[in-house]
Amino acid sequence: MNQPPGTADAAIAAARIHTLGPQGLVKDHAVLVAGGRILDVVPRSEIPEAVPVLDQGDVDLAPGFVDVQVNGGGGVLFNDTPDVDTLRTIAAAHRRFGTTSLLPTFITDSREKMVAARAAVERARAESVPGILGVHFEGPFLDPRKTGAHDRAFVREAAEGDLEGLVGGASGVTVVTAAACALGGGVLERLLEAGVQVCLGHCASTYEEARAAFSAGVRGATHLYNAMSPMEGRAPGLVGAVLATPGVFSGIIVDGIHVDPGAVRAAWRACGAVGLMLVTDAVHPVGTERTEFELGGQRVRLDGGRCVNEEGNLAGSALDMASAVRNSVRDCGIPLEDALRMASETPARFLELQETIGSLRPGARADLVALDAGLRAVGTFVGGRPA
Repeated sequence: MNQPPGTADAAIAAARIHTLGPQGLVKDHAVLVAGGRILDVVPRSEIPEAVPVLDQGDVDLAPGFVDVQVNGGGGVLFNDTPDVDTLRTIAAAHRRFGTTSLLPTFITDSREKMVAARAAVERARAESVPGILGVHFEGPFLDPRKTGAHDRAFVREAAEGDLEGLVGGASGVTVVTAAACALGGGVLERLLEAGVQVCLGHCASTYEEARAAFSAGVRGATHLYNAMSPMEGRAPGLVGAVLATPGVFSGIIVDGIHVDPGAVRAAWRACGAVGLMLVTDAVHPVGTERTEFELGGQRVRLDGGRCVNEEGNLAGSALDMASAVRNSVRDCGIPLEDALRMASETPARFLELQETIGSLRPGARADLVALDAGLRAVGTFVGGRPA
């Protein structure tokens, strides 16, 4: 047994463990945990006698999910009340479905509320609210032609005050979704110099404009296919640029509503599990029975699984990450190992946090999810403890 120095305080055992690390898929093994981190993944026969075993039985055990685009859950929305209690509620709602790390996502709004959102994330991290990795600002620097459900009154070009709010603070990871047309005039350079991860989204750019942005340092794309220039034979658009550019990370909403399963499979074939990330783009309903709410100043209703605003536009989702994994396998024909990677290891690499989350390897946080035969989350562990 190749076990680092230390004594395990628990072992989490399962019929199948997807480490998404060097060991790959192992059977009848256990994750040894000490101080909230992983010591090793070993055969059951090598569990030290004195270590208590949390046997999950006939399940698939995998790294806890990492969601880089979460607007809300548990009946609340980050934009509505950007404070620590809201973040705690959102994280708890998604933890029920296996998400152990997430980026609270603040959509297009006023500068004052953006500042409040960053301050809330900083306080949540200072208070060690589980799972809060930082903040994702989706907007306000969007293409007016692709605003979707965002409040057009707040869509704007990046002013100095906006940039100060984006690059200031010490709130962990910062992701900014912006249109290519809004990243000129030194805006992209300023964000990259501050360590911000920039994604193209809500963007009607040409293929050439998108490729130029990727070459300049943009690393990702937000909700592939949605609110972006489509791929056509003589005009590949942003979708075509994503599919054709190695090394680009792209989020995708696999709820059977935002993107047709055939288009999901095509993206997987083009980008692979190393480039495609499952995201929820979740709003209020996750973890609740709520069917009506307000988003961007408009009433939104949940109808047949679709969150639709008064204009008939999709306005976020009621998706959770366990369902996104299940839909990827069942409806899109993606192998389970790849779907799990898209839900954890790939987003962890996008955020440059792959040493601590996203895989089950020595030294990583002991954040795990147990999935039953129907790929429903039946157990979540944070730091090796049931959550």
